[in-house]
Formats: sequence, structure tokens, C-alpha cells
Amino acid sequence: MKKYSSKMPFPFSRAVEANGFLFLSGQLSMNEAGEPVRGSVEEQTCLILQNIEATLKACGSSFEKIVRITVWLSDMAHFQAFNNANRTHFSDGFPARTTVVSRLAFELDVEI
Repeated sequence: MKKYSSKMPFPFSRAVEANGFLFLSGQLSMNEAGEPVRGSVEEQTCLILQNIEATLKACGSSFEKIVRITVWLSDMAHFQAFNNANRTHFSDGFPARTTVVSRLAFELDVEI
């Protein structure tokens, strides 16, 4: 097992690799200092996916290898806006996905 440390000021690993699988911690719309970055659902989603892409690259992986994602939205009214932004980042088909509604840290609207 290999743990990839996070630069964020929170007590969790950026990702953990175990038995050939890579598990990423949940990502919110945040800058490298761990400060929330507010904006539209599309803007939050794009920043999160950029951060996920950076983590995948640092761990030797890529979007093409993602099997499943779980998405938390602050309100199901954001479902279509999330889908619009998410669609632009998966050019080789979509991973399996679960989407749920929950109150999110820092009152942000999206977590992946």
C-alpha cells in the first residue's frame, strides 16, 4: 500500500494505492492552501476535475482509468450544471457514477 500525502491542511491522504487500485479522497473546489474557491457549479466542478487530474498524474494515472466516481451536490437543482461541466472532462466515455445530495464543507456546492 502506498499513501500520497496531501498539501491541504487537513488530516487525510491525497490518494491511497492498494492492490492495483487508486482511491482518491473527496475533492472540493479549493486552492492549494485549502481555501474554498466559490463560483458557479460549473466553475467549481472544473476546478475539482483539474485538481483530480493533477492528483491522478502525480500518482501515475489518468482520467481514462477512472472506474467509478461519487458526486455530492448541495442541491439536486445543480444536477444539470454539474453534468455539463463533467461531460467536458471525460472524452473516452464516462465512469460509473452515484450522485447524492448533502450539505458540504465550507458551504460549497460540489464534491467529487
